[in-house]
Amino acid sequence: MQSSKKISVLIKLLIVGLAFWFLYQKVFANESFLEIKKQFIYILNKDSYTDLIFVILLMPLNWSIDALKWQFLIVKLEKVSFWLSLKAVFLGITVSIFTPNRIGEFGGRVFCLQYADRIKAVLVTVFGNLSQLVATVIFGLLALWYFTLHFSIPVFADFFDNSILVFGICLLLISSLLYVLFNISKLSVVLSKWKFLKKYEDYWSVFSKYSFSEILIVLLASISRYLVYSFQFYLLIRFVNIDVTFIESLTMSALTFLSMSVIPTIALTEIGVRGSVAIYFFGFLSENVIGIMTAAFTLWIINLVIPALIGTLFVYQLKFFRK
Repeated sequence: MQSSKKISVLIKLLIVGLAFWFLYQKVFANESFLEIKKQFIYILNKDSYTDLIFVILLMPLNWSIDALKWQFLIVKLEKVSFWLSLKAVFLGITVSIFTPNRIGEFGGRVFCLQYADRIKAVLVTVFGNLSQLVATVIFGLLALWYFTLHFSIPVFADFFDNSILVFGICLLLISSLLYVLFNISKLSVVLSKWKFLKKYEDYWSVFSKYSFSEILIVLLASISRYLVYSFQFYLLIRFVNIDVTFIESLTMSALTFLSMSVIPTIALTEIGVRGSVAIYFFGFLSENVIGIMTAAFTLWIINLVIPALIGTLFVYQLKFFRK
């Protein structure tokens, strides 16, 4: 008993230590940080901070929607309060910050639960993330179609010139994703046909607990959250004095988010990748490279770094061992 407590304490200290070390390395030791900081201070000195305040105020809404979504999903396994769900979300961010493709997020959340089967809880969390990915891909594909109507990439010029073909492919992909999402309960039937997976049938069956209407609620929550952080990006683009319309910003941010969803990363290295991708797409609208980088960096700080720091305050609540 004493040894498990010691191991638990050591793991928690390791999580906090890694989180702070990675944050320091990727923020303060970042080569672009000084230039971005200089640009940031310059803009603030011009009393142009209303948009920034609004972005910061939207951060709790962003993660509250995610907490409500997880609370709604996990209730099939264990009833949790909104406050516990919100802490689980922040803990998930803290643990995911130094893990490849944010896989640590699942552990950060499920280790907050007292009774639920942890493997089933991970699968439920994966399903919640899948719904968010579907929302990202839907908007990304719609943005791709809009992009083909107004912009061109030399390498894909011939393909993109056929906007009807692009629209048809995007519509097919969106329909396929929605079909998979709303028929996730059939996954257990498909997997049970494989003998070596049949023994895990009880775990896959967790997806059958959700009705069509419940999945629709989860998807709408994911879309709502997507719109929140897309609007945050638009406000930050305005904050750095880049003159674009909301539709233009939504298009380029959607393409940025879509690209980020298919690029394998460690969460803390995302800013370099995200910044480069954002510069590429927003570069069709503006040559203000440092401004675009500042907007992407600030969004990353507000929506990922700050929540990760908040999550370190709740690490003590992680339950690695149960009685």
